[in-house]
Amino acid sequence: MQRTAKFLLILFIITKTICAQDTEIAGLIKGELKMTYPRIYFKNNVTDYAAMPYSADSCFKYITINLKDIRSFVIWRDSSETEQLTTKRIKKLKADLIKYTAAKIYIESMKGAQRVLQSTISKANAYEQKQYLLSLNAVFDVYTTAQLAEKDLGKKSHIQHPRIWCLNCWKKGRFSKDYQRLHVK
Repeated sequence: MQRTAKFLLILFIITKTICAQDTEIAGLIKGELKMTYPRIYFKNNVTDYAAMPYSADSCFKYITINLKDIRSFVIWRDSSETEQLTTKRIKKLKADLIKYTAAKIYIESMKGAQRVLQSTISKANAYEQKQYLLSLNAVFDVYTTAQLAEKDLGKKSHIQHPRIWCLNCWKKGRFSKDYQRLHVK
């Protein structure tokens, strides 16, 4: 009986230390840097940040830590907003980013392109819903794949145009028909 009690006590201590959950603050700090798609939303027709489930500072920290993996920085705006407002937002973002990194960052404006259509926004029932949908249109996005920054659009990559003298092209088999079929569009 005493042996069983000792065994259960030891088992309880081991499982408590192995399976113990972090404190709430430590979990928030860890989660802050584990963002996958950081976005900073803006209020409609102003340069102020909209309410988000995380702070804009945590997005800037994410950008600083993962700068080598980020391919492009894109800012969207609603069609009811002007391009001058987008320029002001870019200046504000760059000023806030300077606090975290000294790297030069190019933020591409998506001009008149929208993330949420005006027809969808007009279907919103309440004022709060409409403001929420408008803030989804006014957003600063960070992409690690898919999109390319404007400065990279003119460059020909080794994927589309493999080089005979490039060892990585040979190692990755970029000359094979299967590779070309899968990767070149």
